[in-house]
Amino acid sequence: MTHENAIVISELTKYYGPTRGIEGLTLKVRSGEIFGFLGPNGAGKTTTIRCMMNTLLPTNGEIRISGEKVTRQNPRLREKIGYVPGELSLPEYYTVNEFLNYIEAMRAKPALRRQEIVDRFDLNSNLKKKIGELSKGNKQKVGIVSAFMNDPDILIMDEPTAGLDPLLQQEVYKLLLESKKEGKTLFMSSHNLEEVQRVCDRVGIVKDGFLISIEDIDNLNKDVPRIVEARLRSPDEKQLREFGERLLEFRQSDNYVRILIRMEDSIKDNIGKLLAMDPEELVYPPASLEEFFLQFYEGKS
Repeated sequence: MTHENAIVISELTKYYGPTRGIEGLTLKVRSGEIFGFLGPNGAGKTTTIRCMMNTLLPTNGEIRISGEKVTRQNPRLREKIGYVPGELSLPEYYTVNEFLNYIEAMRAKPALRRQEIVDRFDLNSNLKKKIGELSKGNKQKVGIVSAFMNDPDILIMDEPTAGLDPLLQQEVYKLLLESKKEGKTLFMSSHNLEEVQRVCDRVGIVKDGFLISIEDIDNLNKDVPRIVEARLRSPDEKQLREFGERLLEFRQSDNYVRILIRMEDSIKDNIGKLLAMDPEELVYPPASLEEFFLQFYEGKS
């Protein structure tokens, strides 16, 4: 039976003694979407995911996955979920093959995609090695293979690309988007704003243990500030002053200019104006997560 909402979290609260992990979290993840969970360190992302996976008991609230309530009395629900934990702790004295065999035996579906995912993440040469001998990146690949190899309908991932080089990160993105196309539901936390923008349909944003917003990714992109930096050969002070008055942020130091703009401010037009000033150097780096949180939280406070 397919549910309109694959994951339903209601008033989820978890305290560690007096310390808040997450409080009053309520959200719904639609079947067949990639839902991003975004926030700085300590915001409550990992606490939420551990409660979803039943490795933490919530202080209050309820979680339902595929219509089933997550409880200690329903351990078999976890067999249907592909899971990549944030702090990947694998049995170091198992070989990779032994670990994958163990995970396969625990799951509700046969691991029909095991060799395919092993090939994609170039793990064949490591299958007979003990996990303790692997690099952090190769351990992360083992975690990804174990999550996807049984082709689960729901995947829950805490920082799935952590420790991977850029090429393998791209492979993870492809795998996520392919899974969505096949109708799978994916819930993923991330510190990587560009990653979230690239693969997610919607994003829940948390701060200090509270959900402060749920955004469609298109709306989120309009709010993300972008930095453009330029070193000008011959700055025109009047021209720069008029240019800077219309921007979210404008800084100048001699012939160096730094501007902060939102997507809705037309990045193309503003970069065009800087190019018309004959820069000897112009840099347009990826969106900064820190700048995003600073601007977004100020707007939501």
